[in-house]
Amino acid sequence: MNKLSIKPIDVTAKYLVVAFAVLFISACADTPVVILEDSVQQLYDLTDYDSDGVVKAREKCDGTSIGAAIDNYGCGTQTSKIMPFKIDVKFVNNSYQLSDQANEDISKLAELLKMNPQINVVIEGHSSKVGVAKLNQVLSNNRAKAVALVLINDFKINEERISSIGYGFERLENLADTEQAHAENRRIMAEISHIEKIDDLKWTIYTVNQAN
Repeated sequence: MNKLSIKPIDVTAKYLVVAFAVLFISACADTPVVILEDSVQQLYDLTDYDSDGVVKAREKCDGTSIGAAIDNYGCGTQTSKIMPFKIDVKFVNNSYQLSDQANEDISKLAELLKMNPQINVVIEGHSSKVGVAKLNQVLSNNRAKAVALVLINDFKINEERISSIGYGFERLENLADTEQAHAENRRIMAEISHIEKIDDLKWTIYTVNQAN
């Protein structure tokens, strides 16, 4: 009895093994074969030498301060710096004629411009508070233009670097109503400006503490 009951079990086991083998082989046949290609040679330098988040291949401004706010080329913000430059150019009442002393003072400004070709200048003309506003506005414009023309024609400064404007008596140097005050107000000022690279830092949660 025992021998007759074992044979059916052995046959069933054989069928199971064969069926499993067929399924395993079929599964392997459907699995895609992945072929690894050779590594691609890197043509550009992707190293970030100054740790600003911009790789060397795109970097245009080396040595940027760590934590600075930069553009896509690793350059800090360009900020216009303006500083006043007072030249002692005075005028007689109701005139924009330059004196010999004025030319000497203008030469100091011209020398500064020649030594610093990256800077520009705005010549400001001012008047005293004598007479009507419209007349003084025209007068201050003419005073500023007179100085600008000396810089351009006599000292050969590029006219693209020079501009002029008149303020009339909007910006009085001396508010007193005296002859001395009026003489001080009939003057020329020069505003010098240049573009300077400044590495402004990015805003972080530590910025306030750093400022303190």
